[in-house]
Amino acid sequence: MIQVPLNIEQKQILDSVLERELRKKQKRYKRKRLSHFNNQKLKAIFDKYEVEFSPVLYEIPFKCYFSFYLYLILKSQVKFMDWLECPNYYRLAVSQDLNINQLHKETGICRNIIRRSFRELVKLRMVEITEYCKPEHKSCISILVLNDFYIHSFCPELGYVTYSSEIPFNFFNNPKNN
Repeated sequence: MIQVPLNIEQKQILDSVLERELRKKQKRYKRKRLSHFNNQKLKAIFDKYEVEFSPVLYEIPFKCYFSFYLYLILKSQVKFMDWLECPNYYRLAVSQDLNINQLHKETGICRNIIRRSFRELVKLRMVEITEYCKPEHKSCISILVLNDFYIHSFCPELGYVTYSSEIPFNFFNNPKNN
């Protein structure tokens, strides 16, 4: 991949084009029947788990309607490593447990839809299954949630999202604001 340096004008033009494309994709997402804009059940879930998320999530072509919301739920439950010696800005996520039955009871979404959404998030590489950490209960799955602010783009050739950082489970900074 060849990187060409951009001057200020070219960067502004590129940013405006990317912003326009993002607005188009957000508008298309708002027209979906099963979204938090048009469905009261999903709106309740979206409002309950208020979490800051990257607008890049609107660009990812989720096949299951609940994948977007499952990612937001998992992101709201992220646990962090406690660093005693290191500064506060290293907020690395650690493995957490996902219990599909408990999530079904909390949200009222069918377990099969939750499973399908989870498999899609794993396939898109937004969530990793961690085998090195055993879950607390046998009905749980041990997972690691990756930071959506580090998503560079969805690559249709590869079939998953690519990240702009080597450590995508760092949740401290929002590179879009820096």
